Amino acid sequence: MKRVIFGLLVAAVGVVLMYGREHRSSSISITNYESATSDNCSDHVQLHQGEYATLVSGEETRMLPNQPLSIRAANNGGIRVTTWDGPEFSVKLCKQVAADAEPEAHKILDETKLTVEGPTVSVAVPQDSGHSNVATLLLVKAPRDASVNLKVHNGGASLYHFSGTAEAETTNGGISLKNSTGKLTVRAKNGGVSIRDCGGEVNATVANGGLSIALPERWEGKGLDAHTQNGGLSIAVPKNFSSGLEVVASVHAGLVCRGTACQNAQRTSEGGRQTLRLGAGEPQIRATTQNGGVVIKDEYTKE
Repeated sequence: MKRVIFGLLVAAVGVVLMYGREHRSSSISITNYESATSDNCSDHVQLHQGEYATLVSGEETRMLPNQPLSIRAANNGGIRVTTWDGPEFSVKLCKQVAADAEPEAHKILDETKLTVEGPTVSVAVPQDSGHSNVATLLLVKAPRDASVNLKVHNGGASLYHFSGTAEAETTNGGISLKNSTGKLTVRAKNGGVSIRDCGGEVNATVANGGLSIALPERWEGKGLDAHTQNGGLSIAVPKNFSSGLEVVASVHAGLVCRGTACQNAQRTSEGGRQTLRLGAGEPQIRATTQNGGVVIKDEYTKE
């Protein structure tokens, strides 16, 4: 059984979230429609049948008490967390299987299930059969101010309209934070991080991946501290930006700042580093890159 990779690609011009890997002579992919507000699996996951004979889909939902929750994706799976008004957690497993035979597909689908052990949620996937393809995504709805810990290997994680405390760690995959606030700590290795219209206390560390930040007009909360090593940094600043921003890069790295937000920017260079500051007051937002270039622009298009 070959499972589908979920990755985050971050470029200077934007962010694309996608799963995908080629099998046989066809492309089998899953797309996470991050902006979709529904919790229907079909709005978030699509596994293309390709040359397999059959494709089956299913889902499983568990209601869990409001407590600090550890959520572990299936290998090559993904996690998406949003906040809702319910008093409990809703955890939905979206699953699809493409296989050579329909009985085999249904068997694998039935054996792919949620596992809950105390405060830990994971996904059980049957042993690789070599004749099928499995895709999984966890859609989590968390109570307001809830606490979650997310871990993903060969996959991605996203917080979308989330409010609370979250730690997210990915290896070979990316992380997306959008319209989220609270105490958010994210670490991505071999994958990028996207932060858009967030607030609170946010810390992001990226190794071997890009960092894309789209700022609100005013940062509400303690601030943002983000660092990438071996990756580029892209920052979009709105016209009426009223917080302070500090960007640090190697003195030899390209640092491009364009638009009206950059007209009063202050640049300094010392100790092998170049620093750019713009906005009002002491920097509430700090972003650094090591071995990567920087692009700062003064507008972005809201979705």
